[in-house]
Amino acid sequence: MLESPFPLVTAAEMRRLEALSVEQGATWAGLMAQAGQGVADWALTLLDRQVNLSVLVLIGPGNNGGDALVAARHLAEAGAEVTLYVWRRSPDAADWPWHAALDESLHVIWAHDDPTAAQLQHLSHDAGLIIDGLLGVGVSRPLGADIARMIATVNAAPAPKLAIDVPSGLDADTGAIWGAIVQADLTVATGLPKRGHHLYPGAAAVGRLVLAPIQLPSEMEELMSTTELNLETLRALVPARPAESHKDTFGRVMVVAGSYFYPGAAWLAAAAATRSGAGVVTLACPRSIYAGTLAALHEATYLPLPENEAGALSEHAARLVLEKLEKYRALLVGPGLGSEDSTGEFLRSLLSLGTAKRKVRVGFMPTGAHDDDAPRRKTSVGFGMPSGKAAEEPKDTELHAVPPLVLDADGLNLLAKIDGWAEKLREHPTILTPHHGEMARLLGVEKISEDHVQVAADAAAQWGVVVVLKGAHTIIAAPEGNVAIHGVANPALATAGSGDVLAGLLAGLLAQGLAPFDAARLAVGVHGLAGMLLRDELGARGVVAGDLLARLPLAWKTLSEKAGQ
Repeated sequence: MLESPFPLVTAAEMRRLEALSVEQGATWAGLMAQAGQGVADWALTLLDRQVNLSVLVLIGPGNNGGDALVAARHLAEAGAEVTLYVWRRSPDAADWPWHAALDESLHVIWAHDDPTAAQLQHLSHDAGLIIDGLLGVGVSRPLGADIARMIATVNAAPAPKLAIDVPSGLDADTGAIWGAIVQADLTVATGLPKRGHHLYPGAAAVGRLVLAPIQLPSEMEELMSTTELNLETLRALVPARPAESHKDTFGRVMVVAGSYFYPGAAWLAAAAATRSGAGVVTLACPRSIYAGTLAALHEATYLPLPENEAGALSEHAARLVLEKLEKYRALLVGPGLGSEDSTGEFLRSLLSLGTAKRKVRVGFMPTGAHDDDAPRRKTSVGFGMPSGKAAEEPKDTELHAVPPLVLDADGLNLLAKIDGWAEKLREHPTILTPHHGEMARLLGVEKISEDHVQVAADAAAQWGVVVVLKGAHTIIAAPEGNVAIHGVANPALATAGSGDVLAGLLAGLLAQGLAPFDAARLAVGVHGLAGMLLRDELGARGVVAGDLLARLPLAWKTLSEKAGQ
């Protein structure tokens, strides 16, 4: 996680920025010179640690190869022994980086003269540093056998590898690997980081990521929609905690979670909500798990809910939840609820997504012959449901609108079975938190595409909600098009219940007044920071989701201390 925010760009966005920079007075040659110099500077930091100053530079056909040629020239001028291994580059009179590099009398080997890669193997083994300038951000199809063999040969060498812009074989937009990839120790991104640097599986080959700055347009940030989640952003989002505050200052959260088979999810989600800074957390759970959860979590209040014989919530429990929502600023639904049909009916009733079975339009004013005479009162468009003991005798007592909403885990799987759910949620502040499988079910596909950023962004825009697409690098997408990527992968968080903790954090931050996109970014960031503290303390193996809870206050403390709060 970087200290300062950087936009993350696609290959097309980077090309547009460079073109705009040229329109504003830069030159293409000047941009390449800046990039190559930056690469050379970083290469020299690696050589400072080496006794062997032999540098093997892999030169490809495009701008990436041009950057490598500029870097090679600077390294030779600095005293390094540089060898160029050239693949599919056809220099002409306009190839100034090539001619400038040859002025340094560098040793050149052509890949087509080395069909078995025997010379490459020898050079790689003897090098003190290998620089990858083969392919840039434009690769979009599987690599051929010749370059795949070259990459395998280089990866087997003991020398550190520096990749220019992206490791060759990485899809700069999606993080996909096009058959083979250079395993870099250091990647020097030219201009700006790329989306693919932060997306798996390719992100595992990036190594340490640094920047070689080039001249970019002053209005650059206005053109970018994707950023990496970073400490500076998180600090700016942390809600204030005035000294004169009381519990209602920080909002009330209702967590609807748990079932006979999954009581732990309810505890984790509600406990995380209490650790978010929210003032009051109420756990609404089936009666069968109420006593056990109460014994483990004393800080929450409780709303035991009626259940069926299978220990699952039913449609009747929705009425009780809705009757209690008046003072609540956020509602979380889903962790551990199960997937029984009755629980689906509970969700339909809670969110008014079902088909009306009586003369009352669900979530709207009464309909029928008495519409003109019905007393006018505030209603929740698309949310809430009419009250009353019987369908035939609806009362005028208004049930309170559903507050800002987080749907997680089983709540998402149940939602996916409801026709037209997106239209009902569109006008309501909502955060959906799917992992890749749940996202596929929501989209009605067998598997989502590898461009996870685009999947999340398109879904958020289509559904009108904030989408938190969970994975090794979690993606947060807003309906307006803004996207944030959490760029720190942590296997310590790859354990059951980790998502329940995140969901509780999200709801707690909504209750404190944060907008959905801000709440999502801060929750993902704090969850990740707590995971880093946990990994540093206990390691990545053997930790469980409950271990995160005690590290959440430490994560908040870390942010507050560095923010000077």
